[in-house]
Amino acid sequence: MIHRFKKAVAFGLLVAAVSSLPAFAQTNDEPDQFTPPSEGFTEYSLGDQMLSINLGLMVPLFFNWGPDGFSRTNLSVGGIGSLQWGSFLNSRVALGMELGGTFMFTPNGRSLFMVPITGKVSYFFRPYPFEIPIFLGAGLNISRLDDQTKFDPILKPGASFYWAYNPEWSFGLNTVWWWVPQFYRGPEPPSGDTRVGNFLELSLSALYHF
Repeated sequence: MIHRFKKAVAFGLLVAAVSSLPAFAQTNDEPDQFTPPSEGFTEYSLGDQMLSINLGLMVPLFFNWGPDGFSRTNLSVGGIGSLQWGSFLNSRVALGMELGGTFMFTPNGRSLFMVPITGKVSYFFRPYPFEIPIFLGAGLNISRLDDQTKFDPILKPGASFYWAYNPEWSFGLNTVWWWVPQFYRGPEPPSGDTRVGNFLELSLSALYHF
């Protein structure tokens, strides 16, 4: 009786083991189901906004347009800071405004301040996880050297390179050309003193989307 019971138990264990083999084989034959994390940006739409703060260096390049052609600025490398706001018209194009300020020094220690107030149009390229806006700003530049204050036009073409930290925050670098003409009609100052200042902005930027 005991011998028959042992045979029955052994037979039951054998059947259970054999019946589990197909399921085990099926589990190991199937490839792992891995779903990669979702990548990409949330598409911008009409009314989406952005705000950025920028800090960096202002590099004086040269003056031109005068009778002596291209000439040195004789200005030191200065500092730059600005705030920008923009609103999207669609997923790629944004309109906005910028208020900034920069300072530089002459060889004898005098300070030159410039405060541009510009409107700005931007077009965004978005190869994930980067954002690359190219833009053009235009507006009014207020400059002051000692007790002399001038109001001149300004154009600011440039481009930025951002890394998207998350859907709200991006961090990157701005490269902007400042084109600042100062026109004179005479007699004082004479029209021959007309010059165009060319400056290069290199700044770090933190961009917030909302």
